[in-house]
Amino acid sequence: MIVPSAIDISATSTSNQPSISAQPLTFVLFASASHSRPQLTIVQDEEDYYPAYANAEQKEIETLGQKINNAALEAHAMALRPGILCHASPLRFDKHTKHEVMGGMNIHVNVEFQDGVTWLARIRRSNATSPPPVVRDYIILSEIATLQFLENVNVPTPRLLGYALKTDEGNNVGVGYMLIEKHPGKPLDWARATEDQKHRIIDQLADHAIELSKHPLDKIGSFNRPGDEHIGPIAREEFSDVTDGAIHALGPFTSMQEYYIGHLHDILDRILTRQLYTHHPLDAYLIHRFLLDLTERFWPVEEENEKIYLNHADDKGDHVLVDDDYTITGIIDWEWAFSAPCALSFNSPLVLLDLGGFYAGDPAISSAESYLADALERKGGIELAESVKGGRKRRFFEFCCGYDMYTDWEGFKGLFEGLRRCVDVYGELEWEDWREIALERYEEDEGVLQLVVDGQEDVVVR
Repeated sequence: MIVPSAIDISATSTSNQPSISAQPLTFVLFASASHSRPQLTIVQDEEDYYPAYANAEQKEIETLGQKINNAALEAHAMALRPGILCHASPLRFDKHTKHEVMGGMNIHVNVEFQDGVTWLARIRRSNATSPPPVVRDYIILSEIATLQFLENVNVPTPRLLGYALKTDEGNNVGVGYMLIEKHPGKPLDWARATEDQKHRIIDQLADHAIELSKHPLDKIGSFNRPGDEHIGPIAREEFSDVTDGAIHALGPFTSMQEYYIGHLHDILDRILTRQLYTHHPLDAYLIHRFLLDLTERFWPVEEENEKIYLNHADDKGDHVLVDDDYTITGIIDWEWAFSAPCALSFNSPLVLLDLGGFYAGDPAISSAESYLADALERKGGIELAESVKGGRKRRFFEFCCGYDMYTDWEGFKGLFEGLRRCVDVYGELEWEDWREIALERYEEDEGVLQLVVDGQEDVVVR
């Protein structure tokens, strides 16, 4: 069975400098059970791209629907609510309602009980860009453990009701899944909200932050053992590698400096082994080598016994469910959550950023972020407010690490310039001038020498 996934990227020039051309290329990946690697199809224009992408989604949903044993799923749900019949909605593709069941990483099946209660079966999407099963299962277990932790936190989050990994003995559903409460409400549409509605949302987010600050943790990492609060390695695809079927993930860490040093070394290693940034490896290597040198400026070693808190890590707005009065009814999608110091965990949610200014490298926080800082101060969260006020430079650093420069080179340049200005290190230089200095600065670096010797870049290091 073929499961395609479409990825839209922009063409680049063949020169040493990344560039964005006006002609978009679309790569459609087809994962086949009979091939160890996905097949790649290039679509030349948007008229071909959108039908191809819709076809990829349709095939993905139809393939997953064929795998799900609805009767077994219903049996598990009814075992958790004895004596009450339920019905699991068949998973079918409908372009008009797909957004109600399909997110970026998961697909949801309604499980409706006879007494009006509705649960969701949360199932990981499966396509050509999905991580290996062992990584997928680690992330699922982390989200399960996170939801269990949140049961004791006064923040509206889905209650976990049951789960099974695909390989669990006795799982006859055919896929891994978790059963969770279905919260009322709809995803927050920040752009359509009025100023008063935005302020109402921000005030509630401030309350949630203060509540989470009452539940400190002991190290940086992800919950990874359902049933207890053990913190292990980071549960993210980019922090994980698989060797001989076993997962090797980065973490846990004792400081954000250690976190980023480990993350950046991993990125540099993957560039050298042609796993990342294969189109402009030297530029990517120079950037991340420079970020490694800046890590201590952005994340000095924290004071001993600094408290650690849970961080959502995917807070771009659609993780918030609201009713018609803009009361928050649920905070969802905790699969990438990890624990981190106050400065990161209580930095402004991404949804509050002024994206135009942010990608232009503007060091000033947005008016929405300022309102959040004020709300936190009014409610007694002084340290949390300081995390928001000083959060822009750390956000630049976070975004630059591992950024998809190939797809959005112009966006990256703005972030990178903003980052350099924040710490007053080559902040006045244009990209070409910075690159020349970086080549000289790192001319003896083994990675730079390897990239040049291997012929991956047509450049002479001076």
